[in-house]
Amino acid sequence: MGRIITDYDSFSGVAEQYKKDQMTGKIQITKTQDVSKIFSANAAEQNAIGNGNWKGDMHKVASIPLVVCEQWTNELKAMGAESTSPFHNSNRRFLIAKLNDYNNSKLRTKSGRL
Repeated sequence: MGRIITDYDSFSGVAEQYKKDQMTGKIQITKTQDVSKIFSANAAEQNAIGNGNWKGDMHKVASIPLVVCEQWTNELKAMGAESTSPFHNSNRRFLIAKLNDYNNSKLRTKSGRL
């Protein structure tokens, strides 16, 4: 790999590294984000709300880091989804499954199944 260029967005905390392969000329982009503060805030919000009721029309159920959204977008691309946005109405089942998955519990701000 050739020269590495790094870009950092101080607002979102996303760091991007661009590497150019000298042999192929292809550029590889790697994004990273420290998600620990988001996970801590999600846990605090979930604890403050408790297991309260689900009455009403609107509930905040998650705060999802940008790098996770991009990962899910890439998964949808690989699946050949019509829309690659995890938040598009056509991907509702995909998003609900991701948010109900125990492995993604740190994304949740409200407990219970969606």
